[in-house]
Amino acid sequence: MSGAPQAAAFLRPPTLLRAWTQAETAIWGSKPSWYQVSSADRMIDPANEKRLAERMGARKIVTLSASHASLASMPAEVSAPINQAAKATSA
Repeated sequence: MSGAPQAAAFLRPPTLLRAWTQAETAIWGSKPSWYQVSSADRMIDPANEKRLAERMGARKIVTLSASHASLASMPAEVSAPINQAAKATSA
């Protein structure tokens, strides 16, 4: 399965229950995290993303010369830190 059918199967809007339920703690407070910043993002200010990454204590901050749609334009570069994080936390 690929393309639109796959997206329709996995990208569902959040339920109302999730919207009204507050998390007790942020998972990034107790789990290792990595963060990818898109330096040409015009939806989320890259400086704000960097501050958030630093605040959450990200082990690694990867900055890509990409827009907000970095996963679509640079899939290998975006997936590399995801794979690193998965390997580092699965040991």
